[in-house]
Amino acid sequence: MKSTSELATYRQLFDNMVHDIELLLEELPAEALLWKPFEHSPWRGPAGSLGWLIAHAISSTYYLLRRAEWTMGRLEWNAVDGDEGSEEFGPANHDPVYLLARARRMQTYVHQFLDSLSPQDLEASRPHPFESERILTVRYDIQHAFEHMSRHIGHAELTRQLWALQAAKAS
Repeated sequence: MKSTSELATYRQLFDNMVHDIELLLEELPAEALLWKPFEHSPWRGPAGSLGWLIAHAISSTYYLLRRAEWTMGRLEWNAVDGDEGSEEFGPANHDPVYLLARARRMQTYVHQFLDSLSPQDLEASRPHPFESERILTVRYDIQHAFEHMSRHIGHAELTRQLWALQAAKAS
């Protein structure tokens, strides 16, 4: 029987999102990762490229879970970063195979992180190092990670649909 604990639920949510990324990248040519549906918008500027959306979903998950590790005292603040730092969407991420491997590495990290937690760890809190009035909590950062990731995956799914429509019209 599957566990229904809070931590098991988090694991399932992250696994579902990695599966969504696998579907997004399935049979996707590399040029689609750089495609944007538009450059200018009267609301909030240019669109993100499909690849940037996926890469950011992955990177922000690392960042938020590493922030949770900092909250528990496991990391120094300077180690709180995405998996590829400023190269979040560098040239390596223009390859769907690489981006898929990166998503799977993130899934492994998420599993290891969640496996390392006890239910009591979810209660840990600590003031932000530069904004002392802002209290960070482990539970919030985990939930924020999958909320943020799912937002970008949803955006990427719409962008992939738009790319497929324009590709079909061009052929």
